Amino acid sequence: MIRSDRCAIAADFVFDGAVTHRNSAVLIEKSRIVALTPRTQVSALCETFEMPPGTWLAPGFIDVQVNGGGDVLFNADPTPEGISKIVCAHRKTGTTSMLPTLITATPTTQ
Repeated sequence: MIRSDRCAIAADFVFDGAVTHRNSAVLIEKSRIVALTPRTQVSALCETFEMPPGTWLAPGFIDVQVNGGGDVLFNADPTPEGISKIVCAHRKTGTTSMLPTLITATPTTQ
């Protein structure tokens, strides 16, 4: 019987932030990573998602202060289109989540 609260993602290369593991699997239980194991040791009772050959599995960066990207400042273009350009620029370097932030400034005086 397959446990629905546990699964594995297997890839040819798994980078844990310090070491690259070949032919490994990341075990996930209830949305938390619980182990990194050789691909051959993944239990038959655990549903395994196989990444395509040659794929690297690595942690993504979460940036909690993004003022802009891709030649767009969030202050200047807080539209869906502007945010899309910022996200696309950051995605290229491994950012998986971000918090767009406004740049503070003194009020304009008349």
